[in-house]
Amino acid sequence: MPKAESIPRGVRKFLDLSTGHLPVSDRVLMVSSAIEALSFSAFAGPYGWFVHVPEDGASICWTGSGALNAVLARARELDCDYVLLDADGPRDEALPWFDED
Repeated sequence: MPKAESIPRGVRKFLDLSTGHLPVSDRVLMVSSAIEALSFSAFAGPYGWFVHVPEDGASICWTGSGALNAVLARARELDCDYVLLDADGPRDEALPWFDED
C-alpha cells in the first residue's frame, strides 16, 4: 500500500467494511434517523452508508452503541477519510462483529 505522502493531492482513502460491524440496533437507527439530522456526514445507499471520518479523534454525537465510534477510530488508524459500510463488505478482525441477522 502506498504511503500517505505518495498519494496525490486530492485523492482520499476509504475503509470498506461490512455492516456487520454495527449491531442491528445501530443499523436500524441509521435507517430510521433522518441522515440530515445526524451530527456527522453519512450518505445512505441501498446496502449501507458512506460515512465521513472526523479528524483528530473527534467524537460524534451518536445515540447508538460505541461500535460506530470504534469503526471510525479504526479508519483513522488506517489514515482513511471515509468508511463504506456495505452489506457485502469485508470483515475486519480488529473490530467487533455483530452476528445478529
